[in-house]
Parts: sequence; C-alpha cells; structure tokens
Amino acid sequence: MKPREFWPFVLPSVVVMSALMVFPLVFTIYLSFHNYTLGEPPRFVGWMNYARTLADERFWNSLGFTLTYMSFVIPLQILIGFGLALLLNEIVRFKRLLISGYLLPFIVTPVVGTLAVGWLFRDRGFYTYLLSQLGVNVQWYSDPIAAKALIILYGVWSTVPFALMMVYAALQAMPSEPIEAAIVDGATWLQRVRYVVVPYLRPIFFFVAMIGIMDSFRLFDTVAVMTKGGPGAATETVMYYTYGISFTELLLGRGSSIVVLGVLIILLLLSPLLYRTYKDILGGR
Repeated sequence: MKPREFWPFVLPSVVVMSALMVFPLVFTIYLSFHNYTLGEPPRFVGWMNYARTLADERFWNSLGFTLTYMSFVIPLQILIGFGLALLLNEIVRFKRLLISGYLLPFIVTPVVGTLAVGWLFRDRGFYTYLLSQLGVNVQWYSDPIAAKALIILYGVWSTVPFALMMVYAALQAMPSEPIEAAIVDGATWLQRVRYVVVPYLRPIFFFVAMIGIMDSFRLFDTVAVMTKGGPGAATETVMYYTYGISFTELLLGRGSSIVVLGVLIILLLLSPLLYRTYKDILGGR
C-alpha cells in the first residue's frame, strides 16, 4: 500500500489517539512545572512541584503501599488464575457453569464489588463474625495492617478472572504436539506443566503482570469506597493521593507532577518485562 493510500485509513485513529492520550500527557507535563489552581492563570515554578512532592512523606507512604499491593496481588493473581485455568482445561462437565462463576468478580462493577466485600468485613460483618467465633478478632478498618490486607484481598479476588481468561485462552490455543511428545518420553503431569506448559505461557504471564502493574497505579475506587485511605493514610495509593492533592487541595500543578512521576515509575517497572518479552519474540523467530 502506498503512503498516500495508507494515511487516509490511519489518520482518523491518529487524530483521536492524539486528542485522548498525547495532548493530555503533554498538558500534564506542562502543568507540572506551574503553580496552578482553578480560576487562576498558571504560574511557572520550575521543579518546585516535584521537589515538594518528593519531600512529602504522604507521597512515599502512598508509593510504598502501591508497591506492596502490586507485589502481593500480581503473583497471586497469576498463580491462582493459572491453577484455575489448568483445572478448567481438565474438566469436561459443567465447564460453562464454572467459567460463569469464576468470571463473576470481573463482571461486577468495582464500586459494587467493593461495597459487598467491605460489608462482609465490617465490625458485624459475616466474615468478621465467623473469625470471632474462632477466637480471631480483627479490626479490619482501624488496624493499618488489617486494612491493607483487606484491600489486597479484594484486589486478588477482582483480578484473578482476568488472568484466568488469558491463561485459559492460551491453553486452548496451545498445540498438542509438545504435550504428546512429553507423554511419550514418560513425563509426569507435573513435569509436563513445568517444562512444557509454563514456558509456553510465559509471554501471557508477562502480559498479565504488565497490566497488573498499570492497574496498581490507577487503584482508586476500592480505596475510596472501602477505607478512604485510612486508618490515617495507611491505605492511600498513588492515585488516591493524587486525587487528594488535585481535587481536595486544588493544587493541580502538584497533582500533575505526581502523575508524571507515576508514569516514570511505571515505565521503570515495565522495562524488564518489556525487554524480556522482546527477547522472547526474537528468540521465537
């Protein structure tokens, strides 16, 4: 296809993507170097917003909890999703019913799911009552560690279906020849999973991990509905902290600097996975 025939097809998409992604990002970077509040013109302050953000203990606390959330949720998401996908791959009867049940957390909207899970762990909630009958008394919303664990628990519950769908779809598309060859060589089921299935699914695991990293840095609704960042600021995420600075304190310039720092951290975390994926693609040619 010649360039003059190619551009009419892609130009509308380029315009839309530029309007929705490129321009907001450039404007956010511009605002991050300005002192800007609603109703007032931007005033250039250089790196002051970044310096104030990096000197703010709340920023580091929110970043620490975001990284903690990511470190627990992503491995558990992949591990549980992989296990359920292997189970579905072996089951013949009631497979559609099981898939529907597994996908329920993914279908429920985040606010509704957060409210439902949050009620179950209230002081008189169902699970709190059951634990109290076993002699385990946990103050889920007043103890910082328990509140963090509750956010992470909901994160695992709500993200496992995505990993399950991706891994199960890859298993359905996996060629049967390597498995058959391993069976002929006398490999056990665990050996087939470890040496044949897992290497085949490694790009899928990397993809799920990359999506999980980006999702962790935009985690807002769960915290806003369930704990509101409390107790204190124990469960503040980077996104929730950004919202507070930008729309509660109305410091849009500082909020923009937090967004830019968040994007840089995401790129830093994604770089090893992107590089490994790139090497796998080249190695597969």
